[in-house]
Amino acid sequence: MHSVRNLAECKIEPDARFNLIEGVNASGKTSFLEAIYLISQVKSFRTHRINHIIQYKKPELQVVAKYQDHTEYTHVIGLSRSRSTTKIHLNKQVINLSSKLAALVPIQVITPESHRLLEDGPKYRRQFIDWGVFHVEHGFLQTWKDYHRTLRQRNAALRQNQSKQQIQSWDQPLTEVTQKFHQARVEYIDALAPIVKSYTEQLFGEVVSLEYLSGWPKGEGFTEALEKSYEQDCQFRHTRVGPHRADLSMKSNGITVQVGLSRGQQKLLVCALRLAQIQYLQHLSQQSCIILVDDLPAELDKAHRDRLMALLDETDAQIFVTTTDAKLLAVNPQTSKKVFHVEHGKIKEVVY
Repeated sequence: MHSVRNLAECKIEPDARFNLIEGVNASGKTSFLEAIYLISQVKSFRTHRINHIIQYKKPELQVVAKYQDHTEYTHVIGLSRSRSTTKIHLNKQVINLSSKLAALVPIQVITPESHRLLEDGPKYRRQFIDWGVFHVEHGFLQTWKDYHRTLRQRNAALRQNQSKQQIQSWDQPLTEVTQKFHQARVEYIDALAPIVKSYTEQLFGEVVSLEYLSGWPKGEGFTEALEKSYEQDCQFRHTRVGPHRADLSMKSNGITVQVGLSRGQQKLLVCALRLAQIQYLQHLSQQSCIILVDDLPAELDKAHRDRLMALLDETDAQIFVTTTDAKLLAVNPQTSKKVFHVEHGKIKEVVY
């Protein structure tokens, strides 16, 4: 990799299981995770502004990786991003859809900002659900695209003050694709809920329940909700019911987790949610996964750190964890690991 933020050009061979990346704050640890994330998502988990990722005064960044999937086939991925263009190569072939990389390399990231999944708007929770469904339900990406395309067309008719007949001509195709979209999400959350419950009990001793909120009033069908919403849709000039308004409700002891859990417990809950997604995906497909954890010790005492590290180990994923001191993190002696030290943007393997 080269020209990723403050990182010097480097080539490393990480361990297939555990990788601890230590260094003082602002040394480049998070940028290293960011470079790995780029290989799967072709974007950053820290910013939407590409200029912030490309090293100052450099024309572009480049990241090249070898990735071994669950069949032990090794893929070569190459990514370059300038301030205006993105080029992706997979096994020496140019690809134009970043979704191919996302499907090939499932990657989860846990950062000190991960509590946004709980505290910010429903958009983040919908993204959480759709990441999971995308990786376990073939054809979901097309359903997602079909829904949003049809929704845009109905919203365009509303904005243009078209006739009621013209606007409602989109109701049937929207209803048909909504049924597929909604069902895929519901089935996913139903499968994920008991896994999340198990993880939350192990991590902080609380049972957390999940409830998928469809995006229209409970007890109504989507067709009925769409008809009832017509006047308001015309008033606000957009469709006010549907999967694009869905949310995920999480409660502990009958209280929403945003109110009932401490900040540390909320961080552990987000970890439980991400771990549950990885476990479910691996159970269904035996697919290789990557987990990035930035600043794991933050806000967690030793007992909770050790518990989380043990659960990370059980996933069989390839794991990258950043910390100011690798000694704060306990890795199972039976699990292979490597330690890397980052200083002033330079990454070196630490050999004990």
